[in-house]
Amino acid sequence: MYRATSKSLQVNLRTPTVRADSANRGRPSMNDLDLVTPAPGIPEVRLTLLAVPSTVVLARELVRYALTNWGFDREVINDSTLVMSEIVTNAVTAARGRQIRLRCALYEGTPLLECWDPSPELPTPSPRSLTAENGRGLAIVSAYAKQTGTRPSATGEGKIVWAQMPT
Repeated sequence: MYRATSKSLQVNLRTPTVRADSANRGRPSMNDLDLVTPAPGIPEVRLTLLAVPSTVVLARELVRYALTNWGFDREVINDSTLVMSEIVTNAVTAARGRQIRLRCALYEGTPLLECWDPSPELPTPSPRSLTAENGRGLAIVSAYAKQTGTRPSATGEGKIVWAQMPT
């Protein structure tokens, strides 16, 4: 469960590097993150990345890192990691190499996962086929999340897809 804390984190990516060493196997690493001065308010972690397939790996690690440090149990962490992975996969497809922004925060004591991308197109559920290789992401998000939704960005550019997780 969540341990109350007054600290929050903001995370900045120095340089999106991919290391080829055997320990990292060529994947982005949380070592690429700089922790900066805690922001006032609710605990949160934010990250801006290019929308490329390897971003999904870093999004999962971001959620795992934040929720572990906030004291959530393994089930909540694993479910939240899966949900963020699905949300970011859709954003990577929609943004096509442009920037996306991730946010993992606490809302009413539960994880709130958000991903902004510059595409104005809202995600729509795909008809599910047993043989389809994709199209299940929104169904997975809905199955695991307490609440989920999409809203236009406050700037009018793009959208935010979000999910509030149960604990």
